[in-house]
Amino acid sequence: MKKITLAVFAMTLLVGMVLHTSLFAVTHNVQVGNYYFNPSSLNVEVGDIVKWVWVQGSHTTTSSSIPGGAASWDEPITSGNPTFSYTVTVVGVYNYVCTPHAGMGQTGSFTATAPAPTLTVTPANQNVSASAGNTSFTVTSNISWNASSNQSWCTVTSSGTGNGTITATYTMNSTTTSRVATITVSGTGVSDQVVTVTQAGAAATLAVTPPIQMVSELSGTTDFSVTSNSSWNAASDAAWCTVTSSGSGNGTIMATYAANSSTTERTSNITVTVSGLTPVIIQVIQDGTSVGVPDNNALSFRIFPNPANDLIRISLDNMSLEKIRISLIDLTGKTIIDQFYPGNNEVSLQVGNLPRGYYFLRIIAKDEAITRRVILVE
Repeated sequence: MKKITLAVFAMTLLVGMVLHTSLFAVTHNVQVGNYYFNPSSLNVEVGDIVKWVWVQGSHTTTSSSIPGGAASWDEPITSGNPTFSYTVTVVGVYNYVCTPHAGMGQTGSFTATAPAPTLTVTPANQNVSASAGNTSFTVTSNISWNASSNQSWCTVTSSGTGNGTITATYTMNSTTTSRVATITVSGTGVSDQVVTVTQAGAAATLAVTPPIQMVSELSGTTDFSVTSNSSWNAASDAAWCTVTSSGSGNGTIMATYAANSSTTERTSNITVTVSGLTPVIIQVIQDGTSVGVPDNNALSFRIFPNPANDLIRISLDNMSLEKIRISLIDLTGKTIIDQFYPGNNEVSLQVGNLPRGYYFLRIIAKDEAITRRVILVE
């Protein structure tokens, strides 16, 4: 087990040395001539390369004293073998000689120090959209580093060694406000590097349902559901109908309406607004009162089934009328059916071919109109 551990350590050290050499190495040339090395002394960093270059004569470069753990060398420098390169791997002082001419003073040395730690992260900021996704930053370094984000919606690569990439993964921003995550990258012996992810806010949204609420002539309240990611305002154009004036995000608009003493149906248009969006208009439609109409002549009917699938039946509660007018209207105000029928006991409407959803059924007879909401389902 100990041998395996040492082997893994040695391999890791070798990979680190190779990476450093290829990315940060500096080559120092030493000229070799008759009885001299020029320059005879050098200051280098671990990972640098010392290269002896033949000028004249027949010489060697031979290590005489080197730091523990460093590789020794003994190479000819001649016209037939004009260069030799040595990669520095250990901190310390390296002394070398020309073997045939050491007594004539042909000696040299170089002193190796650890490279200064470096750490840079680019770019300084990444702008991203409101959708979930990821972006990246480039790390240039010769040391181990750690990265952290100050926001839970943005997670990052936690650590690395040497050159690398930080991947920032961010969640969807459902609000309309932009937000910023600060990423701090740190390492030993260097200043912290700070970069940011700036995420745009989502586009404003607004939906209000249902588009129409049918209510009786009596006073009361009814609700509309608001789905939004923004602040919104609501206003009614009718004094008899007051509404929740504002809200933020998902919510409810409560419409409070007074009793309708008139026999005429009335409508309150409620305008709901969000900055930057087209206003949404919803309606409260209130029945007129039947007060003052004799009971035996009052228009009364029942709708069944409701919700309906294929057939809507309209019962006139045993009234005998010469004729009635029946209209079926969709939520956009388009009239789908508009026909006169004999005023017998029951009328049937075929609706199986119509789109499913909400409709308004209006019956007019004896100069009186009543509107009811019906639902078509699968």
